[in-house]
Amino acid sequence: MYMSGTDAYQLALPKMGNELANKYAEYYTKKTRQIKRNRLQNSSVDSGRNKVYQSEFATERKFPDCRESMTEKEITKYYKRIVKSKTYQTLASEGRGQLNPPLRIMKQVNYNVRVAGQASYRGVALQPSCGMNKWVVLHELAHTAGHMHHDVGFRQTLVKLISRFLGTDVAKELKRQFRSRKIKMTVSQIIQSPEKWLDNYRKMAAMRSKVKGV
Repeated sequence: MYMSGTDAYQLALPKMGNELANKYAEYYTKKTRQIKRNRLQNSSVDSGRNKVYQSEFATERKFPDCRESMTEKEITKYYKRIVKSKTYQTLASEGRGQLNPPLRIMKQVNYNVRVAGQASYRGVALQPSCGMNKWVVLHELAHTAGHMHHDVGFRQTLVKLISRFLGTDVAKELKRQFRSRKIKMTVSQIIQSPEKWLDNYRKMAAMRSKVKGV
């Protein structure tokens, strides 16, 4: 059971005074929000997107079959198989996402488009020129499973989908690429006590003072 920010402030106040107690309450509120949402980013900015894309592209180069183009009939059959699977249904339920997201193939072919697929509350849309492959389908379904940003929850879901539908070797390589770019796969569940937070705060302040003094 988590405290409110006000309760965190009251807990910290006798140990550090008003100004730092407010800072601790801000830390506590931010941390509990991260844990509840399974997201490291608390803002609307999708800051991890580029590194996730880079990791995916690097993995695809090692497993080019994942990007092999499929016909509309093939992609539709593959898509339905995944959506109806226990794996996707479980992930979508846990992420409070879409249990039965519809698939749409974009009618206008754009060979210069950078976006291979799109996920929204209306389901998944694939670009015929570059989105008709297994990898794009799994990427977009990781979004519809309840993770519209490319944060921790999305990464965890994508790896699980890839492991199930593309193979464990592909999933392991994607995780390796994430690690090489220092992309986190988990949100720490540890919330520092006021005493621990204050100790770390003082250490950081001392380090900053030392750097300024150099």
